[in-house]
Amino acid sequence: MSVIAFPKQASVFQPVAHYIRLGETSYRKVADLAAAGVIQSKRFVVDGSKITYQKDIIQMLQGMGAEVVLDPRIIELSARRKCAGLAASAPWAPSTRGVPLSPDTFRKGHPADIFGAIARCAVEYGVSAVLSPSHYLADPGFDGWQGIDHDACLHLRRALDSEGGKGIAIDYLVAARLTDFMDESFQSKMMPNLSDLPYDNLWVRASMSTPTGPLNAQRLVRTLSRWHNIGKPIVMDYMGGLTAEALVGMNVVSGVAHGYGEQSSFTTSKWTDPPDERDKDKRGGRATRVGVSALGCTFTSAEFDVLMSARGAKTALLPNDRNALPNGIEDIHRDARRFNVLDAQRRMAELNAVPTANRPDHFADKRMREVVATANKAARLHPKVDVAREKKVDIHKLHDRLVKLSTGSEKLRGTYENLAQERTEQGATVRAIGDLRRSTPLNQTGTER
Repeated sequence: MSVIAFPKQASVFQPVAHYIRLGETSYRKVADLAAAGVIQSKRFVVDGSKITYQKDIIQMLQGMGAEVVLDPRIIELSARRKCAGLAASAPWAPSTRGVPLSPDTFRKGHPADIFGAIARCAVEYGVSAVLSPSHYLADPGFDGWQGIDHDACLHLRRALDSEGGKGIAIDYLVAARLTDFMDESFQSKMMPNLSDLPYDNLWVRASMSTPTGPLNAQRLVRTLSRWHNIGKPIVMDYMGGLTAEALVGMNVVSGVAHGYGEQSSFTTSKWTDPPDERDKDKRGGRATRVGVSALGCTFTSAEFDVLMSARGAKTALLPNDRNALPNGIEDIHRDARRFNVLDAQRRMAELNAVPTANRPDHFADKRMREVVATANKAARLHPKVDVAREKKVDIHKLHDRLVKLSTGSEKLRGTYENLAQERTEQGATVRAIGDLRRSTPLNQTGTER
């Protein structure tokens, strides 16, 4: 009896589109890492609020053959709490700082000509694509943004074409609460509206308080799997860390977009409140944070130093990678952002190396088991009390957090195991995002300011 050998199906390795947000405060530091070849991604997002300071950066990225996406920051400029912040520096922001953009601003023929202003900026800087002007759809002050955003995409397309930007693509951005994305009536109303619009990829910002908990992890994966019914690749915006890895690993997004030190999470819990009065005596800026991907979380630099004072902490929590830490922990002290970039890229590279169909099981089993094992080790660490006192860190709160991570990670692993089984049974993968979109290069590349 002869045995007929069936041809083996080649494994499919679908690359993840990794968009790096330059951010509004650390953009030059992030750009320096890109110029130095530390950041390997060739997809970047620039904020309209800072684009006038970034011509040399955009030139440098274009010289690298990168895709550059313009975020006009319309969501922030239309929100009471955010419109007076950094977004207010966008060329199309209201002349009166602190006054949000009104719905009438987005009507056809409005004298502000916001679509023309965005289009002219996109053409001037030669970007590859623009995020369509969108709003937070759960805005309690106005419930008509969905229709306005639909028409805004069409208005922007016409403006780009008339201003010489026919080759500039549009990506459609939807921002709402996670509970809205889950709601069937919201889906049935939203999805058909998206079918006739001229855009390439759907960007999703889902407002939630704790994206890393088991409940929201389950909600995110199951909800995003249904949103693929629109037939477009999905980019999860403002999402980094372990949750971003999970969404990629569960094959429910085609890409992720986040910053390093900012723009890595999205919550709108206080957006209807007026902006806080700035305390002139209080030092501004965000505390430097260090990502510990083995735990799937970040710590302030002070908390990190306290953690590292414990015996066995370096072995338990840091990667054994000479490329990331050639000089050990001193490299993190010298440049935490560089370490965060290298570690995040390492995790994405691990997922990209797994056949697409096998990623759900790989993430739930190998990756989450690593998180659980590391969290259990971290909960048994004993940082030095004198270091905690010197760094002004509450050592008891830090210990409680580590214990909570230990117990919570086991529950999260069980959640992802169930989700991986669901995704494998569904046999579902995501639509691949196309090749890097060509931009219109500026006259010269990368010059120092």
